[in-house]
Amino acid sequence: MRPGYGYSLVLRPGEHLSRRAVSCPTGEYSLVHQHDGNVVLYRNADSFAVWATGTNYQRSVWQHHSPYAFDHDAAFGLPGRLALEEDGDLVVYSHTGERLWSTGPQREPIASLMVHDWGKIVLKNEQGHVLWESPRAPKRWDGWNSPADGHRMRRGQSLRNGSLTSANGEYQFVVGERDACFLCRVDGPVLWHEPIREGDGFALTEDGEPRTVRPDGYALPGVFGPLARDARAEAMLVTDDGRLVLVDEHDEVLGAHEPKQLPPEPPAKRSRRRKPKRPAGLPELPATEEVPVVRTDFSDDAAWAATAARTTAEYSEPGSDDLGSANVVPLDDRGYAGLTPEQLASLVPEDSDWPLLVIADAHTMTAPEHDVLVVSLDEDSFGETRRATTGALVEMEINLSLANMDWEDFAGDEDTGLIEPMNLENRPRTPAA
Repeated sequence: MRPGYGYSLVLRPGEHLSRRAVSCPTGEYSLVHQHDGNVVLYRNADSFAVWATGTNYQRSVWQHHSPYAFDHDAAFGLPGRLALEEDGDLVVYSHTGERLWSTGPQREPIASLMVHDWGKIVLKNEQGHVLWESPRAPKRWDGWNSPADGHRMRRGQSLRNGSLTSANGEYQFVVGERDACFLCRVDGPVLWHEPIREGDGFALTEDGEPRTVRPDGYALPGVFGPLARDARAEAMLVTDDGRLVLVDEHDEVLGAHEPKQLPPEPPAKRSRRRKPKRPAGLPELPATEEVPVVRTDFSDDAAWAATAARTTAEYSEPGSDDLGSANVVPLDDRGYAGLTPEQLASLVPEDSDWPLLVIADAHTMTAPEHDVLVVSLDEDSFGETRRATTGALVEMEINLSLANMDWEDFAGDEDTGLIEPMNLENRPRTPAA
């Protein structure tokens, strides 16, 4: 062991640690069993988590979304423990006794769990030999150079456990809120946030390159991504309209961080459409395994033949030889002449597994590519109709049958017009009349 470096005893076999910390002799590192169940080795100078078991099975005493809101339920929850078993197995238990993490039994008797001044924990035998150890702490980087004015991070400066405020004082970019950075209104809500590793920060290099910096100084691409060729930023700042930007020496914006937008509120669930009553005197559609393409217009036999060929043809993706086709069958029966989509939907057999119904109507016969009318048979959107190309029909039938996608994924709003294929060519690979 090098002079000046030592170990502190944490546990002996049969003992345990619960909601308590033990520091190494120099006090630079502490091993902590946290209330949330995680066991973490911290570098105390910058609160950097050197190593952790990842066993945080319950909430922290402080609510994650608001560090100032005391969570009484979590605060008075039952703690787990870190235990050193007699067989040398170092185990993290939940408060119910569930094993959440362990090193496994050792090949020879263990005498102690120790925390080292080098920033690691070790299991040692009676002779002082290390039988298991955690990774050693990375070198601490002392190159943090925070912006002096709190408004601009200039070349050679960095931002960690700090913030940038817009010139008008209305917006603020904060780095160091546990494991996230975020932009907010100073007196209002958080507008967006991005995850970062705890202890990370941001830097603008002397060359004007934005970087994410780890606690040991290792630099990675920043949240901005690469700038345009030869572009070199002079500063990072928050604009008066609430954007995080990089600017040149003339304050011209070189790049703005475009965070992922929060998902919109889900629309109110629509009431399910009732299946229409079957008209008297009309037979059910034939109970085939294939989805029927029902002919309702009998004005042009040649157009019908072309439609039947296109709906049953094979289609491919651009640049690919893989072919796909819809599981459909043309239905040429004058008994369905002139029927509406609602009437035809009422004739669907009760035990059918069709995801949709396909209609070849008067529009289909006159359209250049014989677009068809598709009718949803989904429980929530039963009876809704959209126009679709025959290439799109293949994608719809396949994906709806396999439940890979929903009707809304294709249909969208009612005013979206003709549904085009997402991936397939719109012309069949096999000859069509």
